[in-house]
Amino acid sequence: MLEVRNLKINLGAFSLRDVSLHVERGEYFVVLGPTGAGKTVLIECIAGLLRPDAGQVWIDGRDVTADAPESRRIGYLPQDYALFPHLTVRENLEFGLWAQRRLGEASAKVEWLSGLLGIGPLLGRYPHNLSGGEKQRVALGRALAIEPRLMLLDEPLSALDVATREQIGKEIRDIHDRTGITTVHISHDFEETLRLADRVALIRAGQVVQVGTPQDLFRRPASLFAARFVRAENLYSGVVPNGTAAVCVQTGGVDLRCETDLRGPVHVAIRADDVLVLSPDERPAHLNLIEGRIVRVQDRGAMVAVEVSGALDMTALLSRGDWRRLSPSAGAAVTLGFAPEAVHVFRDEEESGLCG
Repeated sequence: MLEVRNLKINLGAFSLRDVSLHVERGEYFVVLGPTGAGKTVLIECIAGLLRPDAGQVWIDGRDVTADAPESRRIGYLPQDYALFPHLTVRENLEFGLWAQRRLGEASAKVEWLSGLLGIGPLLGRYPHNLSGGEKQRVALGRALAIEPRLMLLDEPLSALDVATREQIGKEIRDIHDRTGITTVHISHDFEETLRLADRVALIRAGQVVQVGTPQDLFRRPASLFAARFVRAENLYSGVVPNGTAAVCVQTGGVDLRCETDLRGPVHVAIRADDVLVLSPDERPAHLNLIEGRIVRVQDRGAMVAVEVSGALDMTALLSRGDWRRLSPSAGAAVTLGFAPEAVHVFRDEEESGLCG
């Protein structure tokens, strides 16, 4: 439905370098990356607000690179919502229809949107009388009013408090599922991406470094940057000798069983939530086992992070129930266990020059 082909643009502090993406019809696609990665530049090129130096934007099988923004049938929600302060909520919702000279549809459209978004009581208010969540709903409604074929959401949740962010995020995804509108959502928050995305593109310094499902990125990062961005806490360098399926992690010289076709120097990522803290009498033969002592316990709300120092320093992430059941203290000797399939072995594609 949406294709970005070899897009390049240089704005000094921000740039895109040969970016290509394909978004399927009806997909909820998140472009994820740190501040300054070029995410907003990308979405503004798709919207037609910026003209790329090279490359193309295709929508529904047609090259729209040279088309004006208003002719692209795109609903665009900028970071600051950009509500018109001198217009009421109703008038903000109707604005796109005015611009398209579709005033006859305005009343029915506002009624539908106010029901969809739960903003009926707000229609007579002005933006300065709205909360952050209410502004977000109105801005989303204004973008939906023109019946877009594509929705572009630029950090739609970043300015909201945690509780409102989760609620509005759920509402945005629910609206997407009900309308089926192809959606591209810009975010710097991986947890937000896990909750919302069908697929995700990770972008760094104007380049796409990995595309896949959120679980692909979470469980199988293709680069050190990706692994660190999704907060893989157990990262190591190692080597897979020829003729063996064991990774020899250089830190401490520990041999870990794994599943990989790679040979030679590699990186290893083990998710903290895949690591078990075992009782002293447990030594399951099917698991990799690491012995050590607890050096730190960190409360993370519903979860507890346990840092262990041993032949291989490692962090395990436990539910509070599991932690209470084991109840070890700092300094206690423990054994950590994790399955061979939890050992993700990869070469850094950025180091190898494989990501463009």
